[in-house]
Amino acid sequence: MRLLNSNRNKIIFLLIITLLIFIGWQIGYEAIHARILAWFTNGLLKISGSHKIIKYEISDRVPIFMVYELIRGKGTRFPQEIGPILQPTVILLAWQLFLFFVLSLKQAFRLVLINFGIFLALQVFFLVQLTGYHASSVHKFLYSLMVDSFYIIALILVIKDTLFYPVFRKK
Repeated sequence: MRLLNSNRNKIIFLLIITLLIFIGWQIGYEAIHARILAWFTNGLLKISGSHKIIKYEISDRVPIFMVYELIRGKGTRFPQEIGPILQPTVILLAWQLFLFFVLSLKQAFRLVLINFGIFLALQVFFLVQLTGYHASSVHKFLYSLMVDSFYIIALILVIKDTLFYPVFRKK
């Protein structure tokens, strides 16, 4: 695109994309993403033979993942706020959409598949650790390790892309 020749225009465009995605995220895309993650996690749990279930719910106007399981023969549930897990997805979505305007279609599509594959797999892996939090010290350790790491993971994926495809390079 002619408008994206300067780095200043690219940065402004990236900020606009981020703002638009954030607005969409707030009006409902977050819930869609949360339900997709819960579906994948429940599928993985079902394949592994677990009787635990994770659901996306709204509790006191706060979106959460609710884990349902049996502990000592008694049905129990515990919540996990979704903010630190899902909000970094906005960063990655904005970056990936931006790449479609500054890279070739093939390169941008390849990066979308790689980055979202990694990011979604890590989010599902985290939710599996959440479901095992009360049953295993390994799950508890991995959960604690990852709980606030999704912003860093999204940033690492963006940095990786800028190293291989320097879109803000001076010409």
